[in-house]
Amino acid sequence: MLSIAALCTACNPFAHKAAPQYPKDPRFSEFVFHSDEEPTVKDQTDSVNVRWPNMEASEAHLTIANSSQTGFLPDQDPEFWLTAVATIPDETIQLLTEGAAAGTLLPGIHPSLYEYVPQECEFTTVTPSFADKALAPDKEKIPHDFGPMDIQAIALSEDCHLLVFTALGHS
Repeated sequence: MLSIAALCTACNPFAHKAAPQYPKDPRFSEFVFHSDEEPTVKDQTDSVNVRWPNMEASEAHLTIANSSQTGFLPDQDPEFWLTAVATIPDETIQLLTEGAAAGTLLPGIHPSLYEYVPQECEFTTVTPSFADKALAPDKEKIPHDFGPMDIQAIALSEDCHLLVFTALGHS
């Protein structure tokens, strides 16, 4: 009986595929965002620089996806999330250090981005609301097809010139 059930499950096209398993990295907060599809890493520097013009990133690796739908009807104001690691200049670091906050863990980025955060980098967390205002002082100027987003968690590394952050937006 068990072998028949196992065989039927293996052949069932409606069986749920398991999401890839990533090793847990204790430097990061828990990754809390969910999507109906497995996000992939994209190199899209323009995506972060348009949403946050004062970031001035020279490189950005990110995952972006729509949040999972919770009901039977589509959400009226669908939520989407972004997690990213960006290379930034000294000017951006100076802009953000004023908003330094107490915190020990890095933002909960998608685990596929861990490889872009070297172990030897030292990070300082930044108050998300401060970073949001400093990096995107006039959200009305952001093109609507990019969808403005609010930073949820952010940390910077002065020695590695990196930003690690998460953001939420609504379409």
